[in-house]
Amino acid sequence: MINSQTIQYPFDHGSLKTRSVYVAATDILYLGFAAPGTETSSASWQIRRISNYTENDPYVDFAGGTNNFDQVWDDYAGLSYS
Repeated sequence: MINSQTIQYPFDHGSLKTRSVYVAATDILYLGFAAPGTETSSASWQIRRISNYTENDPYVDFAGGTNNFDQVWDDYAGLSYS
């Protein structure tokens, strides 16, 4: 779901820029979403951490604890998730 207060339409979820990193050692998938043209160093990303990615019971946490588009993708590994 796109938070209309932090990202401008006419972008829908399917047209967002996407980045992903899978860390096999911890079975964690990081997913980042931003408007097209957003630099990875810009604080304009929504970042999700999916734990137990390959298990039958994965769970999703958001960087900063919110689904806002206000995180820096380049910092995904060191961010706080909840």
